[in-house]
Amino acid sequence: MSTTRPLLTQREAAAACGVSRTTIRRRRKAGELPGAVLDEDRGWLILTEDLLVAGFRLNAFAPSDPTARPQRTRPGPIRAHRPRRG
Repeated sequence: MSTTRPLLTQREAAAACGVSRTTIRRRRKAGELPGAVLDEDRGWLILTEDLLVAGFRLNAFAPSDPTARPQRTRPGPIRAHRPRRG
């Protein structure tokens, strides 16, 4: 029985680690992800083991989506500044 190691696309690796695709691509080009292979259909595939060895944490908190619209909140009450008496 052979076991295969999980491979992620650069996009999937970035999402799993909570970093940008540029970070994954830069680290791959620097040789920090030596098991990366180029697949004709899916592009670069990254070993999850390589991500861990390179210091990434899988399922890290992802940064917020920059394309998402901000939630509108109601402003709190406006309080006038009063000098202290002393």
